[in-house]
Amino acid sequence: MSDDAEALRARIRQLEEENRELGRVPHELRRSHGELESAYAQLRSTQAELVNAAKMASLGMLVAGVAHELNTPLGALHSNRDVLQRALRKLAAILEDEVVEPSELEELRRIVRAIDGIMEVDGMAVERMVQLVTNLRGFGRPDRAQIDTVDLHEGIETTLLLLRHEMGERVRVVREYGEIPRVECYPNQVNQLFMNLLLNATQAIKGPGTITIRSSADDSHAVVEIRDTGAGIPPENLQRIFEPGFTTKDGRVGMGLGLLISRQIVEQHRGRLRVQSTLGEGTTFTVNLPLRLERAAAGDDRALAHAPTT
Repeated sequence: MSDDAEALRARIRQLEEENRELGRVPHELRRSHGELESAYAQLRSTQAELVNAAKMASLGMLVAGVAHELNTPLGALHSNRDVLQRALRKLAAILEDEVVEPSELEELRRIVRAIDGIMEVDGMAVERMVQLVTNLRGFGRPDRAQIDTVDLHEGIETTLLLLRHEMGERVRVVREYGEIPRVECYPNQVNQLFMNLLLNATQAIKGPGTITIRSSADDSHAVVEIRDTGAGIPPENLQRIFEPGFTTKDGRVGMGLGLLISRQIVEQHRGRLRVQSTLGEGTTFTVNLPLRLERAAAGDDRALAHAPTT
């Protein structure tokens, strides 16, 4: 009988200990939950820093390109200034006489036509400079966590304009734009996405080549396809190109960070980014974005939207 009682007491002690262990479980779960939330917040912050780092690198390259692009209109303004000064001196010399001879009237008309032409060229040069600076500022402005509905084609064209110096005459751009509605997104992040993909395509082409941009849409999604005629990606690397820090030595510059950030931007917009490549023929990236950004996505990605920008 005493053995049974002792066994029962031992069992009770065991149950009490197990009960105490169970009592510690909620505390451990709360602690683990807190650690996971902290890690998740750190991950979002790190992603925001990565987006900003990629953007700063792009902006540095773009500033150099835009500075080169500004040389052409600035050169035109400088040259026209000299021509305009000579025309005005000649005009002033003719008008010094109280009476203008009939033979001088045709010269006056010629000078006025020349001045009109100069002013037209100067106006075009100034407009070109304003467009370049406006596009660069638009690419660099912060989103301030604002979602907007944008024309993807406008964003792509802005990016192409900023990349024109990088592309030069060797890269031909073919546009096959379809009818797509405005897309709800974080505009600054989507601009960064297209900048990464188009810059990657440009740098993949070492000689003369072509980048084809095709767009389409259905009832719920917009699709943008960017295809280059570069060297292509080896099959064994296709699954690795989105890995952090992955690079290759086949001439495709900046694959690691730029493509990693691109995929993160697409996924945080609840879209898809796919890649197909044939070695020696080229690579195609296909972006699939929902026309309307889910409210859940907007809430989850505040860290991305609040990434520091300049």
